[in-house]
Amino acid sequence: MDPTDAFFTQTVVGAPFTVLLGRRRQPGGSQAEGLHINLATGESRLSQLWQEWALLSHATPPGTARTRPGRVRRLMERHALWVAVLGLLSLTGSAVSWGLLLWK
Repeated sequence: MDPTDAFFTQTVVGAPFTVLLGRRRQPGGSQAEGLHINLATGESRLSQLWQEWALLSHATPPGTARTRPGRVRRLMERHALWVAVLGLLSLTGSAVSWGLLLWK
């Protein structure tokens, strides 16, 4: 790449940087990311960055619009307190009916 191409690329795209799982890596962060295995105990664990990626990998890819929740979900979120009260009342009613049934 000649200096003209490098200048054009840097002005249009931006300064070069290293990215791991969509996150910019810091210059001091040269530690390895991924699966860490303790050779003495055999214990293995994922690094923090990979744990977050595994949890959020089901999310929509960047740049796509988030879909609105459906009608039922909006209704449930809007009336969550009443849904909880109805659930507790039905649980109490069921416990009372079973108690009366077994008491006889």
